[in-house]
Amino acid sequence: MKHLKFLAPIGLVLVFFIYALFPVRINKTLEISYGKSSVDIAMLLYREGVIRSPLSFITIHAFVRGKLEAGEYEFSGWVYPWDAYLKIHRWQRKFYKITIPEGSDIYDIAQILEENSICKAEDFLRLVNSPEITKKYGINTYTMEGFLFPDTYHFSKNTHPIKVVDTMFKNFLKRTETLRVQLEEKNLTLEKWVIIASMIEKETGVDEERPLVSSVIYNRIRKGMPLQIDPTVIYALKRKGEWDGKLTRKDLKLEDPYNTYYHTGLPPSPICNPGIKSLEAALNPAKTDYIYFVSMGNGRHAFSSNYKEHLKNVATYRK
Repeated sequence: MKHLKFLAPIGLVLVFFIYALFPVRINKTLEISYGKSSVDIAMLLYREGVIRSPLSFITIHAFVRGKLEAGEYEFSGWVYPWDAYLKIHRWQRKFYKITIPEGSDIYDIAQILEENSICKAEDFLRLVNSPEITKKYGINTYTMEGFLFPDTYHFSKNTHPIKVVDTMFKNFLKRTETLRVQLEEKNLTLEKWVIIASMIEKETGVDEERPLVSSVIYNRIRKGMPLQIDPTVIYALKRKGEWDGKLTRKDLKLEDPYNTYYHTGLPPSPICNPGIKSLEAALNPAKTDYIYFVSMGNGRHAFSSNYKEHLKNVATYRK
């Protein structure tokens, strides 16, 4: 009898554990935010009815010790605890198509990511502006701006920002592989190349104009002239949280290393994430003596090689 009394609780525990391993029939989508522990995840699955007991999930994790990834997961049909665990461990998430347009800067990207619940804008910006992250990827600036390739991606909700950055940077390396081999021949560093490409990207959306804008930038650098590129000032204002959509004459006098009216030479880092056409143009500027250009009001620009001609173009197209 004493043995039976001793065995009874063990039997109950065993029955409960076996019951906990039974599958659940369910059709549900769950979001697991980044930073959650294995216990947090087990409790979430239990509360949402995906598993019969958090004990089953925790026990599996104790043996496997696999990495559990944040994201949005779909569970349907008969789901065993082991199925749920493997889905999260293998990062078999529900994906959403996210398009990052050419010329988007990190602030634009952060907004797109947050609007689509991929990750928080604040977390993304903190990460991409971290010198530790740029050092990890071998980038000689303090920000990942310029190296997050604009493209269409598939991300899950609640993806950790480092996963987003890693995916976009690896895409940059892949898409620019044939262009990067030309850098040494052109006597360009990776950073200088992308900085110039980012300014070209922001100045024109017309492909045939990109080499012309590129020539203006190189010609001005060669002559020691300030670049006087409006988007660099806009970027300076964005960094300060002061951009309201309107650029004023007062803004052009802003004391900031990104203000190419105030400082000669290139800004400290790219001002956006350029597309392939701008990257190509930064490597292969047109052979011109242009040092000025002005918007014609139709998306195109009028280029000139002296100030008198530039003033004439300004007077013509500002009307």
